Amino acid sequence: MPLPFIAIGWYGALAAAAAILAAGTVALNWDKILILFKGKHLAILGARGVGKTHLRKFLTTGSIPAEYKQTVAPEKTPKNRFQLKELDIKIKEGFDISGDKAAYAEWKKLHDKAHIVFYLLRVDRLIAGDNDVETRVRADMRHIGGWIEEKKQDRPELFIIGTHCDCDPAFVGLTKDKIADYTDKFRRLPVIHEIVSRGGGALQVKVVIGSMKTVVNTEALVFQIFNQATT
Repeated sequence: MPLPFIAIGWYGALAAAAAILAAGTVALNWDKILILFKGKHLAILGARGVGKTHLRKFLTTGSIPAEYKQTVAPEKTPKNRFQLKELDIKIKEGFDISGDKAAYAEWKKLHDKAHIVFYLLRVDRLIAGDNDVETRVRADMRHIGGWIEEKKQDRPELFIIGTHCDCDPAFVGLTKDKIADYTDKFRRLPVIHEIVSRGGGALQVKVVIGSMKTVVNTEALVFQIFNQATT
């Protein structure tokens, strides 16, 4: 049976991003990133233990190199580094709200004020077929998709960010030529098809996966986020 257009579009976008990052050095368009992110309100949503606090702290205190080689175990180049504090992203103290389902009302408040929404989920648990995690992700995106639909033309930019790839033994030690195979496995998951569709489809939703186990891994993940935002 032919794949839906939404799935095909997202397959192409994610495969292209993985191929570009894996093939060689990629440079960011920092001027465009400043336009897209500077001074914007950002909502970071997701269940407990997906890395919300870590990502929030990194975005307010960290930096990333202007260029990167390879998605997994990135090799930093001796180019300039971009200080993320220059983006002045609007993240309030205590922004990392509970991931419990009872917090959906608070999530909606953050979503409705946001220009950009990051929804975090665990890649390792989804690839392992964890039914509880799949159920939770689907429930989260039913809510988020509904809020997006309510805002219509004023909808925020949505990024689905997969974390904890390093907790999947199949990911650890991947060589550059195997990155696309891993991302293919992830994007074939039915739950990913569903949540991308609920978020508005491939043309509206950016999808990035990686690890935040180390500072270098986190830099690579944030680099990918910005790269997706500007392509």
